[in-house]
Amino acid sequence: MDTSGVQQIAIRLRCIELPGCEFEGSSKVRLGVQKGKEVIEDVLAETEVVAFTCLLRVERNSATGKPNFLGPYAQGTPQERFIYLCWGERKAGAWDGFGRAKIHLNEIEWPSVEQAIATGNPIEAVIKMTDKKGRPLCASVKEDKITWKL
Repeated sequence: MDTSGVQQIAIRLRCIELPGCEFEGSSKVRLGVQKGKEVIEDVLAETEVVAFTCLLRVERNSATGKPNFLGPYAQGTPQERFIYLCWGERKAGAWDGFGRAKIHLNEIEWPSVEQAIATGNPIEAVIKMTDKKGRPLCASVKEDKITWKL
């Protein structure tokens, strides 16, 4: 099967160990995923597990052989693509964010993309969403907080 052109795959972000709804005076902290400039599918951070499925287009970079992820969930430059998980509250329906966790996609190699295309299964990341101090996890997610699997 030729998978050198633009294909579509799913990345599932399974978030575990959420910190709860209370943080810095707020009792309604929520976690959502950023699509374009909008935060969608947000849920209260008291949830035990939440999964966000992000459909992305992907093509193989002819120079590096690495995947180039495209679409409204893909943030950053082609060399440093990532997906944002966003912390905040809904106030009168509008998103009021206070932090984001950056899920880097450069850990995903082309053979994993090919396998996801061939099977139709998502590539999954399991992410521990609480930092060492019990607060919402923000900034670039380090390897001790994330596990990738097909």
